[in-house]
Amino acid sequence: MQKNIENVKKIIINFLIINILLVFCVAPTLLYAAEVVPGQPSEIVPGQPNSGPIKIENPFKKDTIRGLIETIVKDILMPIGGVVAVLMIMYAGFLYVTAGGDPGQIKKAHDALLWAVIGAAILLGAWVISEAISKTIDQLRV
Repeated sequence: MQKNIENVKKIIINFLIINILLVFCVAPTLLYAAEVVPGQPSEIVPGQPNSGPIKIENPFKKDTIRGLIETIVKDILMPIGGVVAVLMIMYAGFLYVTAGGDPGQIKKAHDALLWAVIGAAILLGAWVISEAISKTIDQLRV
């Protein structure tokens, strides 16, 4: 009986592994398959001089150091950091409300609020410094 249960477990695990491999290896290939409709122009036509490889757009605004800094700070750091700062301030407020007059809990809430505000200030400072570096690079280039 125990041996049958182990065999069933092995079969289920093998089935799951095969399905995971199919999902991650075969499904993306099928998703990128394109249907060619006669009479409608397609982006890549074999044998046509204007067709070429698929172009991937550069996620950075410019191919420069400034573009890299702007993308990292404005498009990645500021949105994520801003949301985290707001959530931490809300958490500190929750701690204040639930403290119930306990000095230890009030101190914990005060510390959480202090560090949330310090983190938001550091985030704002990073943005100011990146803007200053960008302007300096622009002035040096001219």
